[in-house]
Amino acid sequence: MTAIDVKPRRRSARPVWDEEPSLAGKAVKALFLICYGAAIVLPLWAVLATSFASEEALSRAGGNLLILPTEISFGAYAEIFSGGALTDSLILTTVLTIAGTAISMVLTICGAYALSRSGSLLHRPILWFILLTFLFGPGMFPSFLVVQKLGLFNSYWALILPGAVGTFNIIILRAFFQNAIPGELLDAAKMDGAGEFRTLFTIVLPMSKAILAVIALFYAVGYWNMYFQAVLYTPGLETQPIQVVLQRMLMSTQGLPEGAQAAAQYRDQGEAAPTAALKMAVVVCTIIPIVLMYPFIQKHFTKAVITGAVKG
Repeated sequence: MTAIDVKPRRRSARPVWDEEPSLAGKAVKALFLICYGAAIVLPLWAVLATSFASEEALSRAGGNLLILPTEISFGAYAEIFSGGALTDSLILTTVLTIAGTAISMVLTICGAYALSRSGSLLHRPILWFILLTFLFGPGMFPSFLVVQKLGLFNSYWALILPGAVGTFNIIILRAFFQNAIPGELLDAAKMDGAGEFRTLFTIVLPMSKAILAVIALFYAVGYWNMYFQAVLYTPGLETQPIQVVLQRMLMSTQGLPEGAQAAAQYRDQGEAAPTAALKMAVVVCTIIPIVLMYPFIQKHFTKAVITGAVKG
């Protein structure tokens, strides 16, 4: 009895996911991407279109969001930048974002660079202490008591100092300094007589522009979108960040207790309740800075985060 020769099944040299998709597969992918993109773009477009709608167009639409406003009006944006409370809130949020990001970047860079140098004083105990805070958060009430005892309650510093350093950011930046900066280059600078600060500013920071831009964006987004800290730590201040003002505006026309309180505040100030166009215009003003900033930072995300995290 002779063995039957069985020819091995021919396999493609390329993996399945690298092969050319079929026409039906391309159609399904295209349909999915179109639906996914529409689900993201249409709500944003409705907010933008409503912010430019006139009062007559909103009245005919019953106060709902508009996709194509029949009458264009810039009254909502004129009211925002007219120098009133909304302008003050935007200016305050901008100042908090710039100052907070600058302070956070200075503290994060100094801490990450010191922890990346294995010969620094108390290197391991400080690193373990930072990692401990990353695993176990303090909670709302201990944080509030700390802010109160330090005399920061009802102070704008309470919106910056308690969260000035992000544990995740300092760990990522430390790993980047250790993995992406050649140790031979730092040793050569030390042999040439360069101190730690000169090495940091002339060698390390110029080679770390990508990850510094990403971390700065993380901090800026956090400060720009700050809401809960402002409600918790600065309830007595007259000028609040724009996110708090936006929340009060959105609640002012709803039948909830918070909405009734917000509407009462507008009546006490002699102002009318905000219209739908004004609300959507404030929403646009809160998201436009981040949307405009992200495209310039996007190209650095993969390089910065992966380089700092693969070996860290």
